[in-house]
Amino acid sequence: MTSYGIEVRGLWKRYIVREGFRRRRVVEALRGISFSVRRGTVHALLGPNGAGKTTTVRILATLLLPDAGEARVMGYDVVREAKMIREHIGVVLDVSKGFYMSLTGYENLVFYALLKGYSLTDARRRAKEVLELVGLEAMGASRRPYYTYSLGMRARLAIAKALLSDPDVLLLDEPTLGLDVESARMVRSLIQELARMGKTILVTGHNMYEIELVSNEVTIINKGRVVASGSPRELKERLGLVYRVALTLHGVRGERFVEELRKSVSVEKFEAIESGDSVSLTLYVRGSRGSIMQAVLEVVQKLNASLRDLSIVEPSLEDAYLAVIAKG
Repeated sequence: MTSYGIEVRGLWKRYIVREGFRRRRVVEALRGISFSVRRGTVHALLGPNGAGKTTTVRILATLLLPDAGEARVMGYDVVREAKMIREHIGVVLDVSKGFYMSLTGYENLVFYALLKGYSLTDARRRAKEVLELVGLEAMGASRRPYYTYSLGMRARLAIAKALLSDPDVLLLDEPTLGLDVESARMVRSLIQELARMGKTILVTGHNMYEIELVSNEVTIINKGRVVASGSPRELKERLGLVYRVALTLHGVRGERFVEELRKSVSVEKFEAIESGDSVSLTLYVRGSRGSIMQAVLEVVQKLNASLRDLSIVEPSLEDAYLAVIAKG
């Protein structure tokens, strides 16, 4: 059995766009992308609008056919074994669509559970279980009509619907789009909890802060091609992004310290504020966090200085994303 919940190999998808009465244009949404998602992990698919993220999710959800290449979910082929895939996935494409306004959240879920083949007794039981899991039961919202739900509550219900059949794989297309801070935090926590339960999760989004919090690995696509992949930390280190190092020293001049530090690591620029025998330094340094820390401590010891304060702020996933997109 493969260790991957999702495998994509050389996937292509073209659309024909009509422009006016006669003219047609071919748009290549996907141009041979490949990536894999390990089971029980959260994998983020990132890219600018129009990069091909939603097209990829829809192919994996068996809602679109690829033009070339191969995609598998839990070992099943999206073209030849679509029926089997649908038994293993839960999908959220739009958190505010797919529900009946006049029904309660609970009634909506019972209805969809019945469509999935549950008996009425099992449908009621499962609806209550997933409502508790996403927090709507505790909020007292499960028996309220759907039209009274806030966007955050609708997002919770959309995820609850995706969880009805206890799927192995979740495909979440921008699940926190438009949510308030509290609801977005709840969705992030729920995604992390589901991964701990063994679910394989593919999520798209534009909020780099929350993607960095929840994802184990990231694939960045641009213009239909994969331009970078790896864990958030690997991406940042591979790109050689700049760390911001702030420290306060006693017994050494700022320029002397930086001169020695540059023998070990690449200091892009620095700012120094001298005050008597002390200096506050802000440095922008390329390298890994560990190598920077080691170099700073070795120079402090070499110069017989006293280190009063030290902080190393690593670059964000957003910094890595912008660097990759700028190249591609």
